[in-house]
This record gives sequence, structure tokens and C-alpha cells, in this order.
Amino acid sequence: MSVHDLVLLMLTLAVLVMASVLAGVIGFGIARWAGLPVPDAVVRGAITCAGTLTIGIAVLGVLVTAIR
Repeated sequence: MSVHDLVLLMLTLAVLVMASVLAGVIGFGIARWAGLPVPDAVVRGAITCAGTLTIGIAVLGVLVTAIR
């Protein structure tokens, strides 16, 4: 793996982390809008963030192995 490929992978991971954090914040907001207390809304946001990150990393792993 060249340096260019590694930098591209790191940038992709950074975008994926930011997208999952954004999904977690949206999940928190929807949970608060539904009337849940703050601790339960934080748990819902964290689950959303972790799920999005897990699915994104799995898709990225499949794409990287398919390209190579």
C-alpha cells in the first residue's frame, strides 16, 4: 500500500467518523424531540453513532478488498 493510498484511507475514515457523529447528534435530537429524558436520548444517540460507524467500516472494508 502506497502512501497515497494510506492518506486516502485516513481521509475516508475521518469523513466516516464525522458522518457517524452527525448521525448520532441527529439521533439524539430525534430522541429528545420524542420526549425522552436526556440520559436516554444520549444512549440513543450513542447507539446510532456506533451503528453508523460499524456499518461504514464494514462497507469500507469490502470496498478496499474489492479494489485490491
